[in-house]
Amino acid sequence: MKLAAKLILLFIIAVSAVTIMASQLASMQSFAGLEKRHRAIASSVNAIQNTSDFQTAANTGKNIYFERLVRTLANNGTRIRWTWLETDIQDSLFARISPSINENADGQPVSTIDTASGGKRKYFTYVPVTLDGRQGAVEIATPLNDLDSQSRSNWFTAIFIIVATGFMCIGVVMIAGVRWIATPLAGLTKKMERVGKGDFSSDLKIHANDELGQLAVAVNQMCDRLRQQQQTIEKETHQRIDAIEQLRHADRLKTVGQLAAGFAHEVGTPLNVISGRAEMILSDPNRSPEQIAKHATAVKTESERISKIIQKLLHFSRRSPSQKFKNDLREVIHHSVELIQPLADKQQVNLTANLPAAPAEASFDFNQLQQVIMNLIDNAVDASPANQTVGIYLHPQPINDQWKIEIADHGSGIEKNQLDVIFEPFFTTKEVGSGTGLGLSIVHGIIEEHGGSIDCQSDLGVGTTMTIRIPIQQNPEKDLETNDPPNDQAD
Repeated sequence: MKLAAKLILLFIIAVSAVTIMASQLASMQSFAGLEKRHRAIASSVNAIQNTSDFQTAANTGKNIYFERLVRTLANNGTRIRWTWLETDIQDSLFARISPSINENADGQPVSTIDTASGGKRKYFTYVPVTLDGRQGAVEIATPLNDLDSQSRSNWFTAIFIIVATGFMCIGVVMIAGVRWIATPLAGLTKKMERVGKGDFSSDLKIHANDELGQLAVAVNQMCDRLRQQQQTIEKETHQRIDAIEQLRHADRLKTVGQLAAGFAHEVGTPLNVISGRAEMILSDPNRSPEQIAKHATAVKTESERISKIIQKLLHFSRRSPSQKFKNDLREVIHHSVELIQPLADKQQVNLTANLPAAPAEASFDFNQLQQVIMNLIDNAVDASPANQTVGIYLHPQPINDQWKIEIADHGSGIEKNQLDVIFEPFFTTKEVGSGTGLGLSIVHGIIEEHGGSIDCQSDLGVGTTMTIRIPIQQNPEKDLETNDPPNDQAD
């Protein structure tokens, strides 16, 4: 509607300019016709000023001759009379033109516009003539009443045309402009607002064969392509997420396989206790109820210990959707150390966890962060020789709203030229068959999803330190105020 109003305003301005110019041109043409008639009369006066009739009329002061000349050559009330310049110069209208007419005797005619008494304008032309040594002039006077009336009429006509054009344009805007311009543009605006919000449905319908119709067709085609691309992107995103989850699950299963050997010893010890206690109960049926209860309690305790070990392995190995809740980083580090401890014992590597006394709460997915820490501890254990220590440090205070976790070993280290590529998929420093090269890539992806960062500092022959930074909050509006880990995690 605003665009249509602007176009109509420009049209009205153009019509007004043309109408004013036409009125002015008509007035100028009418005045030019009057000047032409005066020049024609002046030429006739110059042609006959030496005749006896002309001299008689001028000397007697009678204007009969000039009146006959008026009837012959003039119209529109034009009047011709003779005036002596010496006597009438103070009284005649000629004195209002220029005194230089005295010096232009027998010269060119002089014209002017003057206002007579009563406020009526007249157009005067004086033809200088010398008779018997005296200076005079033929005065040609024409009232401008008709020209002024015509000029006013032209202006009134122009104003009427401008006003009528304005009302007509308003009507056009209200009827045709709204229907042909404003309504389609409003539809296009709403459609583009929906597109900006990601809604590519509901095609725009504009039944027109003009540019707006072509624009609507182009917008609909664009939305169709965007909708197809959106569907393709969503499909590829889901496929990528599924692939990433499969890789993470495979990495967890690989770790579980490595832990199985270490847990064999952990499970074997309580099984031996259970077996021994059961044999002691069976070997002597006459044992006292107190002794039987004592052996039964030991069997129950060791059974619960085995159950907890199995639950931890099952929980770590199973697939679960990503869920970020407010948890304690100390708990996830404690669980990770517990799970990896049998593997470290098997390789004769000590694990030391330096955790603060106060809770270190942050918003994260417990299972995913546990996978990250276990993967890094596992790598540190593999890189460490026997009787060395792998340290896990959780700084007691957050830095820039981020918790800092360091996992340090005293292994062989990583070469400087490899530090920039250790997080790329399928890159590994282990021997062929000892690693897939996906562990650190998965770790890097999980940390990035949590809005954190991970970097590596390593010196050959000294050791490697992996530093993780986890933000305290990622999406505060989605975080729960309190949310404890599941029961199988809190063991």
